[in-house]
Amino acid sequence: MSSWDVIRRFDEARLTLAHYRWTVLAAMGDFLDAGSIVAGAVSTIYWISTFHLTSLLLGIIAAFSPNAFAAFVGAIVAGPLGDRYGRKTIYMYDLLAYFVGALIMAAAVNYIMLLIGYIIVGIAVGLDVPTSWSLIAEYAPKYKRGFLMAFTNVFWYIGPIVMLLLGIAFEPYGALTFRVVFGVLAAVAIITWILRRGLIESPRWGLVAGKTNVVQEALKQLGEQAAPQTNASQGSQSQYKYKWSDIFKYKKGLAFIIPIYIFWGVPAGTFGFFLPYFFKDIGFTTTTMAYVGDILWFITAIIGVVAVYMQLSDKLNRNVMYAVAAAICALSFALPIFLPFSILWVALFNVIGFGFGHGMWLWPQTRVWSTELFPTEIRNSAQGFAWSWMRFALGVWSLVVPTLIAIIGYKAIAAVATTFFILNIIIGYLFGPKSQGKSLEEVLKDFYGGKVP
Repeated sequence: MSSWDVIRRFDEARLTLAHYRWTVLAAMGDFLDAGSIVAGAVSTIYWISTFHLTSLLLGIIAAFSPNAFAAFVGAIVAGPLGDRYGRKTIYMYDLLAYFVGALIMAAAVNYIMLLIGYIIVGIAVGLDVPTSWSLIAEYAPKYKRGFLMAFTNVFWYIGPIVMLLLGIAFEPYGALTFRVVFGVLAAVAIITWILRRGLIESPRWGLVAGKTNVVQEALKQLGEQAAPQTNASQGSQSQYKYKWSDIFKYKKGLAFIIPIYIFWGVPAGTFGFFLPYFFKDIGFTTTTMAYVGDILWFITAIIGVVAVYMQLSDKLNRNVMYAVAAAICALSFALPIFLPFSILWVALFNVIGFGFGHGMWLWPQTRVWSTELFPTEIRNSAQGFAWSWMRFALGVWSLVVPTLIAIIGYKAIAAVATTFFILNIIIGYLFGPKSQGKSLEEVLKDFYGGKVP
């Protein structure tokens, strides 16, 4: 049996409980990613009062958080490791690092401990998240890839909601709150690490690496009959030798995905870390009110993912729907350019519109495209490279956000976000691959004009 015949068995498989179990375990990386970002947002108020942070120090910790520079480093490192040694290899160590970093933050007695802990957590996030997306895309049936990938978005939104609810529950205890939220993240990380021991390796990576035992194990867990042995002589893929620089053979994919990552990621990352800070700054009288506003953003995003993207992503024209979602996001930020964010209905329009717009298509589709535009041999490296630049851009931006708010006000944030989403409309609609219902290899063929392996 050829390697392509084996891949077809995964592409054409019906969804099983195994798919859901694998996907939930992989998607926990997104829970921990966004959870750590919003745990920082929950903690900001207490860090400022406990450690006497200036706007500059707050900007620095935001810039070196999982939201930015630290994740950038982790993603750059994870890509080559995941392509050389397997997706599951990353899972052997990354969440242990996350656990250590979160514990340091929970026990922090000074600003330096906070910064060190957050950097470790951020690097671990950068290791985990792109690897999780690669793994899901590589075992997902081609008619359900968008559906399964969307679980990562749902978990990315659930993590912050849990952190915000903890923030509300522990608000009467003051600074203890930030210790609780990071302690909970540490516990979730170690439990997830234990449960992932039984997760499969990517069958596509197994074929590329000539590791037929990986394929057999994946088929076994899927409930499929084991495939005849596929060795190196049976497929040209297994002759491949990893070379990181090969990602630049796919310049068209990088030139498309990096900008749309950045144009979505900067506004979203700003909300993820600073939204409670914005709410407090404009007069929300209690921390609980600020957290409720943040929860509203995440809930509307979940509604968008579940009600729209999960139902239609593998059926409708993805380019058109991406443009519609980006337009909703642009409109939601255009209003606060002209009317004060301190007006309640303006703030709600911004938060709900942005939440639903990016949840219904923009963010999940960006993730799907990023897994589809590169071959298995360098998918992790290329995806980590592309995703990392979004976090790098967000790091630079986070350094200046508190100062921008202090000098110009929220309209500066709104103007930048509106511009970025208009650019997303143009790029996503005109240049995005039409990939629904196609195998990963078929998407590559159509996008680059090459041949299906």
